[in-house]
Amino acid sequence: MSESSSSQQALLRQYGIRPVKRRGQNFLVDTNLARALAGDSLELGPEILELGAGGGALTVHLLDGARRVVCVEVDRHLCALLRQEYGSRENFQLIEGDLAKLDWQAAIAAAGGNPVISGNLPYVLTSKVLFALAEYRQQCRGGVFMVQKEVAERLCAECGSRDYGILAVVLGSLFEIRTIRQVPSAVFWPQPEVESAVVRLLPRDSWDDAEFRQFSSVVKVLFQQRRKKLRTQLRHHFGLTAEAVDELAARAGVDPDRRPEQVEPEGWRRLAALLPPKDAS
Repeated sequence: MSESSSSQQALLRQYGIRPVKRRGQNFLVDTNLARALAGDSLELGPEILELGAGGGALTVHLLDGARRVVCVEVDRHLCALLRQEYGSRENFQLIEGDLAKLDWQAAIAAAGGNPVISGNLPYVLTSKVLFALAEYRQQCRGGVFMVQKEVAERLCAECGSRDYGILAVVLGSLFEIRTIRQVPSAVFWPQPEVESAVVRLLPRDSWDDAEFRQFSSVVKVLFQQRRKKLRTQLRHHFGLTAEAVDELAARAGVDPDRRPEQVEPEGWRRLAALLPPKDAS
């Protein structure tokens, strides 16, 4: 064990805390990486909403540079650790609760109303968090997240590639997304079977809420069968005639004989604007 990882693991053990497999807990224990990740977040702004604070590996470095850090954590033993270690810091606040059921409006308001959203995300909740970031994009400065490497590749995927899908189209239309760090499994306790990466999301020009809802809905509906041509899907999901599909596609500047994975985000935006509302669920 390196010196940089011993302090975090020692702290967890001091409180009798061990990783809980059913919660998918893999604690970040590399101090150098935690410090770097905190710096990546603080570059975007001084108020931070940290998701899944765990044992405070990232929290302690955020507190050293932030005006305010609001942490979300569900594990009561970890919450006790966080309160004991950081509760006396004026710029620290803890929200004890399930990230899957988070009141995003209240959490964002607690963090100052326009925070950077950051954290080492539980793999099972990554998509939920990313789409929440999309929904509350106008109320945050951006996001810096540790995610599974595969998710980072899907977020940054180019049109036409195997990984290009809903994440790349929807999130990539709202944010400038970059993978800024590759993360080996050795920085976690226990070590996961997959590698991770740090991604940064910076908001692009704002969208009208109604336009975004329509856009997101259309993308999710048509990517359900990503190997089928748009022509077939538009007729099936929206009840369009062959002639109506050709007219719509011409107006949107999209080839109806392409598959969803072959359409650029700009093409999706034009197409969605011309289609009737569709419930993605």
